[in-house]
Amino acid sequence: MFKRILVPLDGSKRSERAIPVAARIARATGGTIVFVEVVLPPVEFGTYTGDRTVELKPSAFARREEAGAGYLESIRETYASELAGINTELDLSAGAAAPEIYEAARLEGVDLIVLCSRGETGLKRWAFGSIAQEAVRHSPVPVLALNEHGIIPPMPDVTHPLRVLVPLDGSPLAEAAILPAAYLVTALSASPQGELHLLRVVALPSAYGAMKSQAHISDLVHEEAKQEAEKYVTSVAERTAKELEAFNLQVTSSMVDSADVAGAIVHEAAQARDVATSTGYDLIAMATHGRGGLLRLVMGSVTEHVIGATTLPVFIVRPRQAQAETAGEEKDETVQVEVTEVEVQS
Repeated sequence: MFKRILVPLDGSKRSERAIPVAARIARATGGTIVFVEVVLPPVEFGTYTGDRTVELKPSAFARREEAGAGYLESIRETYASELAGINTELDLSAGAAAPEIYEAARLEGVDLIVLCSRGETGLKRWAFGSIAQEAVRHSPVPVLALNEHGIIPPMPDVTHPLRVLVPLDGSPLAEAAILPAAYLVTALSASPQGELHLLRVVALPSAYGAMKSQAHISDLVHEEAKQEAEKYVTSVAERTAKELEAFNLQVTSSMVDSADVAGAIVHEAAQARDVATSTGYDLIAMATHGRGGLLRLVMGSVTEHVIGATTLPVFIVRPRQAQAETAGEEKDETVQVEVTEVEVQS
């Protein structure tokens, strides 16, 4: 499935942490790695105003391109042992990092992006954005995002089957992450049997309405919802095990009751890895609905919250249906902005 793998680089050792992981996948699939670096364009916009631009001297931009091309060439030598026997290609472009990376993914026809995110938090991450966060809404292909301060998927070990947590929300869109996750486990693991653990979080509030004095949801309704969720995730696990029988994967499932969906996923994923008891996880695989615009800003996104809170690698899959919905939202966004702003103020 992953025949062409794109690895974005920015000249830092942090971004290069993605190379060994991409190499493992490419070697298992017989694939090609495309290294891409984005240099600043010849025209830079002002930091705070959109009406001021600074034109770079042609010689300055040429030096940037030359330095970028030289850096990409050096990667082949620096990581010669990891890349031995793997076909590699180099792609140098100019512009804003995230849009150029995802445009390169389209033009290069890649199947997977492997990158190492900064893992920044607070105002800096909000102001300047994150390529990994952008993947939730804009990447045309699955993205394996490694955290700079987290762990890298362990090297293949027959005694250490990779264990992947796949959160589900009851929708076919969320289930779309299961098959790509199975391919990823197969590519990363040398063990004869990896494991996919399907997690369903039941998010029922303890009360409805704006006032605390209003009646609580009955215990009966809550219990019925939990039973329905347990039934759902068990049936998906059984169906998945049959459909993925050729992958030789163990498929397990569980249900968690929590109003904080993202927090419950991060808490479940944070279990210490113990091979003997088969607990803990090596990475998280999630499908995202990919909502964009002010709706995403106001309502938030479970996937984005998980990416920002966990130190585990996160495998992000955007189903085709979600990509189509996002494209439609972006077309309508200019019409909806004024209405949404009024709702926010209210």
